[in-house]
Amino acid sequence: MSNTTDDTAGTPEGTPEGTPSGAGGRGRGAIGSRKRVLLVSVAVAAVAGSVAAGTALAAGPPLPSISAEALLSKTLSSHVDSFSGTVEATVDLGIPSQLLGALPSAVASGTKGGGAHDAQAQLAEQQLVSLLSGTHTADVASDGQTKQSFSLTDAGRTVRVVHNGTDAWAYDSQTKQAVHYVGIGRNDTAPAAPDTPSVTTPAQAAQLLRTIAPFSDVSVDNTSMVAGRSVYMLVVSPKGHGSTIGDVRIAVDAKTYMPLEVRVNPADGSSPIADVRFASISFDTPAAGSFTFLPPAGTKVTTQSAADRAGHPAKPQGQQGPKGEKGGKGLPGTAGRNNDVKVVGTGWTTVYEISPSATAKGGTSGAKDPLAELKTFGTPVNGGTLFSTKLLNVLVADNGTVYAGAVTPGYLESLAK
Repeated sequence: MSNTTDDTAGTPEGTPEGTPSGAGGRGRGAIGSRKRVLLVSVAVAAVAGSVAAGTALAAGPPLPSISAEALLSKTLSSHVDSFSGTVEATVDLGIPSQLLGALPSAVASGTKGGGAHDAQAQLAEQQLVSLLSGTHTADVASDGQTKQSFSLTDAGRTVRVVHNGTDAWAYDSQTKQAVHYVGIGRNDTAPAAPDTPSVTTPAQAAQLLRTIAPFSDVSVDNTSMVAGRSVYMLVVSPKGHGSTIGDVRIAVDAKTYMPLEVRVNPADGSSPIADVRFASISFDTPAAGSFTFLPPAGTKVTTQSAADRAGHPAKPQGQQGPKGEKGGKGLPGTAGRNNDVKVVGTGWTTVYEISPSATAKGGTSGAKDPLAELKTFGTPVNGGTLFSTKLLNVLVADNGTVYAGAVTPGYLESLAK
């Protein structure tokens, strides 16, 4: 059940603050809602921020030596509940400008059905598309499992997500709309279960590293700094040739072992594909006002209960779902199509080979041919059409087979022969 009201008693637009109702909600539902809110916030932050290449890292005094196994174990075992700071990043996927310009209109035309839920989903998708390039900065804060906030301002537009106890808000100043989620965790009686990392000991971390060792070189640098703090730099780079990725660098705080930066460098030596980092960070408990929100005057507010957030009730395991999938497993319409997609190669040079029959099934009656649409943005090559970015390359062969992976164009063309 949802209702819509026009808020006319808030603070002036651009200064959203106030106190959401409710607190607590520490059951499983609260944790699940927290994760969903945080995943949205982190995803936006990860593709939103940008800093000039080369400014993310600075040299610092040497730290005590540590093995890659021990560093990985400490990082995955770290639990930092309270912090606040500014996240900056650079994202340069190398998506062709003509395709990037076409994406917002494609998203808008693809979201149909009406209603507040569809409208908010469309706004979120369009926002993510707009963040695939450009320069952005986000402020983030966290205080335990039930309090998080994220705020991004770009070209006068503010997008804010706030979670506080049993309430959460999602606000967009450009559209002057906000969604107020209420009753988060109220119907849960089971005690909260702490998040358990999959790797917690040096032995388990060593096993993980041994798993990737055939494909990767792993090293640790102990002389770097991020956001004024000394960090260990875990460097993972592919062995051999063929991957578009040169290396992945993860900066880990030397005291809390919380990751402060992730940088993905391309194999061609150009600017980073992604460089997400804290420009500043404090591990003090954030002020209570960090997790309060009052819609600005004139904001259209839609209220939804936690149970209605997905737009439909939860589906019991094993119940038949839409388009034939069972128990909610897999993507809609994918039952019986596992043979249409093959995985070629391993490690960094994994490629997905999609048969012509699978791409034909992907279309719907009256819809445009997705391969034909892709080819309009591609480049003709021997044996097909190539769609290329700094990270992902897709080759549509003349026979309709699609090859896709984070590998070089030459690698795909050799597979298609």
